[in-house]
Amino acid sequence: MNWKRTSAMAIAISLAGLTLAQPAYAGNSSITQFCRDNMYVLTYSGSASDRPMWCRVQAGPAAASGYTGPADGYPGVNTWMGVQRYLTRSGVYSGPADGIPGTNTYKGIQLIARNGGYTGPIDGVPGPNTWRGFDMAIRVGWFGL
Repeated sequence: MNWKRTSAMAIAISLAGLTLAQPAYAGNSSITQFCRDNMYVLTYSGSASDRPMWCRVQAGPAAASGYTGPADGYPGVNTWMGVQRYLTRSGVYSGPADGIPGTNTYKGIQLIARNGGYTGPIDGVPGPNTWRGFDMAIRVGWFGL
């Protein structure tokens, strides 16, 4: 697999409310060795700092939404801008893509997390179940895991 391909593969299939697509790797200038080694490692930490989850987010939906930084597992302002653009494209966020996650960004993440099994409230306060659901939605929707 070419980890540095620059064109997004946007073949999406709508199935039972889930959007399934091939991984994008759209604009990532590089994917670190850590992310290469852990992209398909299935962690279930439910932590907002789960690096393999952020590798998937950076290489999948954030990259397909304009993120061009490295997939390194560390979400910064540019990662969050890509996430916010992804949430906007998904119809679950209407705020600015300013790279500063707030209540509405987290509500959008919780709505996406429902595709990954999250059943909690959409209150903009992400907890472990939000992150588990979000990670699962990214795994299924972007990586077929």
